[in-house]
Amino acid sequence: MRAFPPADETFRARALAAWREALQRADSLPPSRLLYDAKFGKGAVKAPGNLAVVARSDSLTAKATGPLGGELGAYEDGRFHGKGGESYFLDPQLLRGVLAGVWRGGQPTVAGADGGEGLLRWQAAGGAVAEGVFDIAAARLKSLRVKGPSGEVTVEFSGAFDPWPEGVLLADIRSGRTLRLRRVAIEAIKE
Repeated sequence: MRAFPPADETFRARALAAWREALQRADSLPPSRLLYDAKFGKGAVKAPGNLAVVARSDSLTAKATGPLGGELGAYEDGRFHGKGGESYFLDPQLLRGVLAGVWRGGQPTVAGADGGEGLLRWQAAGGAVAEGVFDIAAARLKSLRVKGPSGEVTVEFSGAFDPWPEGVLLADIRSGRTLRLRRVAIEAIKE
């Protein structure tokens, strides 16, 4: 992440007001089915597939499939279960937040300012720190880095937020695994 000079009080107030706007947008997203073109990667190896997500206000489920429709894994009740038997805990509210383009880590501090972008920082229990580059005028995260005792994850957002972000790139720094998502379809559903 690049260096950000300190933010003055006026910038901090503008950044926090824009952050509240981003959270309101994420909170107002309707229950939806989302289909992503997915690129699963580890190092130089990349595999195409799809990620089908059902995002409700109180839950999130997802199924990952490979290029010929074979199941790669499923996410439900806060756990991702991979085809190879691996299992990972992913907090559903944090995951839904990332797919919605926000970080659900409480109230951030404004750690810096650079032009129209601010560096937001969240401290979490257990020593985890999240930092996000935030576009104040657009009220949206451009990137996010979460670092804690169990590793480091980066997230980059691209394209339109209409209303869900069009592109999301997640990378686990320790394992070298990446997941590039490009939203191809949205369907509003009933709770």
